[in-house]
Amino acid sequence: MLDLNKYDKTLEDLKSVLFSERKTRKINRIDPNFYKNIYSLFSDLKVEKEEALSTDIMKYMEITRLLDDVRKNFKAFFQVRFEKIARYSVYELTDDTLYNLTNEEKNIIKEFSDKMKYYYDDFIGTGKAEENTVELNDDIINGNINENKPVEENEIGEDKTGNQASPEEIPEKMEKEVKSENYVLVRILKDLPPVAQPDKNYYLHKNDILYITESFANILKNRDSIIMINKKQKL
Repeated sequence: MLDLNKYDKTLEDLKSVLFSERKTRKINRIDPNFYKNIYSLFSDLKVEKEEALSTDIMKYMEITRLLDDVRKNFKAFFQVRFEKIARYSVYELTDDTLYNLTNEEKNIIKEFSDKMKYYYDDFIGTGKAEENTVELNDDIINGNINENKPVEENEIGEDKTGNQASPEEIPEKMEKEVKSENYVLVRILKDLPPVAQPDKNYYLHKNDILYITESFANILKNRDSIIMINKKQKL
């Protein structure tokens, strides 16, 4: 039979912190190595489960039940704990709040807080989203921008025949061009400044996954800002 003694302490710690988190609205202090211990518990049990599959079916079933128990308790803890962390992230972070968090949680709440501040500033018009929005093209990427360069006719809507398009036609032409483009799935590799594109303004952050036009994706790829995602590959 499976020796549960080496797993008992971590499992009991998990149940204990879950009980404590449910009792209060505050974020309780937990063992700094809590998440590392949980990860090790899952990893060890999965290894033992795979080994038992071909040697001891009773042990395999016992490990499966244990894994389900750990997974159920950790999910409940995660939901309660991170609901609090998300709520605290919309306020100014204090030393008292950070003191009770693990290193992993400190990184997460700081990331949440930065995003909340960014969107709050954007909503009230004091952020940099609007003033820093730029049209991303090869000239900007390569730094070949001449502020004194006169605007040529074809930059304000002149078609290939030399006839200038009306202001009403310009958005319509741009919309048709965007609709005709292929869209590709990408992962953003780093935080980027707001970028204006014909279809919309983009606010891109590290690890965002989204569809963008193929031409836009190629520009970002040349800047090492994205990776293309094959739908069949793991994210």
